[in-house]
Amino acid sequence: MSNRNIVWVTGASGFVGGVICERMERAGFTVVGTDAELSVCEPERLEAFAEEIQPGVVVNCAGIRRDATTLSTRVKAYEVNALGARNVALAANTVGATIVQVSSDDVYSSKLDEPVNEFDSPHPNTPYGKSKRAGEMMVRNTTDDHIIIRSSWLYHAYSGRFKDIMDAAREGRKYAARMDQFAAPTSVNTYVAFMIAAIERRATGTFHIVSQGRASRYDFAAKILEYAGFEPGAVLVPETDPKTAENVVLESLMLEMVGVDLPTWEDDLHAYMEGEGLLAK
Repeated sequence: MSNRNIVWVTGASGFVGGVICERMERAGFTVVGTDAELSVCEPERLEAFAEEIQPGVVVNCAGIRRDATTLSTRVKAYEVNALGARNVALAANTVGATIVQVSSDDVYSSKLDEPVNEFDSPHPNTPYGKSKRAGEMMVRNTTDDHIIIRSSWLYHAYSGRFKDIMDAAREGRKYAARMDQFAAPTSVNTYVAFMIAAIERRATGTFHIVSQGRASRYDFAAKILEYAGFEPGAVLVPETDPKTAENVVLESLMLEMVGVDLPTWEDDLHAYMEGEGLLAK
């Protein structure tokens, strides 16, 4: 009999997986994390592991990253992001667990005229987005007991762009920031808090967990620096490139309909940096 308090996280060593493990443990769950040693491409081993630990929830963070997915690597991306998601869903099914599929705003076109909500049909236009969309469909077709979560520009302070921006400022270096790529930055704190709430309420379906508003990469970097006490203009170098311009703004309509208010991206960033002790003294 699966135990709702036991959470199995695949891809536990990744950018999102590691934070999910840490925050869920903090919230009182017993977390079992796996990574490359238990490939999501091996369904029999996944099912045997699920039978062994009897999780009540499986959070699938395993995947080939966006920056590692090209036309030449798309076969591997589909193997992991699509078939792998199905394999994890099948393993969850064997023990009656809920699967939480970590997805992305990349399932939509990278150039949208207006914000999109959970009821808008995705039309990905990149190999990565297409593989993540296929993963969502595989999970939906495998089990009704699923939560699919899309977000955008997830950040924490210890890797990725956030760390690069802060390192550049501290070391007196310049940092190039795009003024023509737009989304809504979302902290890992907000993301995981709402993921846990969905799990505890036994929700099912597709959710956008994303801060409110819209920012360019430049806007986001400038606000980080401002909150940290640096002069953005002394660090940032604005950049544009029409070929790779993006505008993908998610709306959290499912959460709004049940009366949940998500923070603006500025308030979310301020609260995150305050909690991490990164605000200017």
